[in-house]
Amino acid sequence: MHQKPPPIQLLTTFEASARLSSFKKAGEELCITASAISQQIKQLEDNLGVPLFHRLTRKIELTEAGTAFQRIAAQTLSTYHSGFSAFRLQLSKPTIRLSTIPFVAYELLIPKLHVLNALHPDIDLRIETSMSLVDLDHEPIDAAVRFGNGRWNDLHCHILSSAQAGLVASPKLLAQNPITQLDDLANHTLIHTRNSENDWKKVAQTIGKESIPNKGELVLDTYLAAMMAAENGLGVAIGLFPLSNNWVASGRLETIAPLTNTELAHYFVYRKNNPKLKQLQQVQDWVQRQFKDLSSIS
Repeated sequence: MHQKPPPIQLLTTFEASARLSSFKKAGEELCITASAISQQIKQLEDNLGVPLFHRLTRKIELTEAGTAFQRIAAQTLSTYHSGFSAFRLQLSKPTIRLSTIPFVAYELLIPKLHVLNALHPDIDLRIETSMSLVDLDHEPIDAAVRFGNGRWNDLHCHILSSAQAGLVASPKLLAQNPITQLDDLANHTLIHTRNSENDWKKVAQTIGKESIPNKGELVLDTYLAAMMAAENGLGVAIGLFPLSNNWVASGRLETIAPLTNTELAHYFVYRKNNPKLKQLQQVQDWVQRQFKDLSSIS
């Protein structure tokens, strides 16, 4: 027996012959002559150094070695066929790479990804999380959910939801240390999101103050981390709505004062010349539905 496995193309001939117990029928299935089948089986047997079939007058039967080798051939070919099917499906399904912040990905989109798969099984959506503003012209990203003013040159910008802002904290924290006026924040830690633009400074400017009183500051790297910190009673955070509606509705967070309208909004954006326009619009409609469902929560 050779040290190396036999040529893999011989497995197809052997598997068909073993399954059909006939070189003739195997040849008909593979569209080659019975003589060619017999020659390939002989080549395989020479390579393995053992006979695989008993050649009887009107039929063939597997030898003990043939029976053992049949299991190897069947498993190998099954793995190849299933792998090739997945490969072909991957090539036939357009891949859409969508960038968004972790909160939107984990709280809105991933839990409802099965809905998109049911509606559009031909789309392979890859959700990638980042707090950075991705460059759609130079990075391999097809679309993004962005928060801002919607003024991004050369991009299709579809508004998903306008945004309101408000202070949020855990109900337990507020029960222990209520906030009824601005000065009460002096007893609380202010939770910052590192990538936001001076979030608490903007709050101060909005109410005509130089700064917000506090007993300390906690700086985190994502909006999701900030909301989780607030939920766990680590301080007061600035929540965006309707993005955080679910957390308030479920009692994980409590708003401290009436929400304030902002000039910002969440947008679905992509390059105008993207060749996957049809699929992008389908993903956009699905994302829009998730934001619309948020807005319906009271």
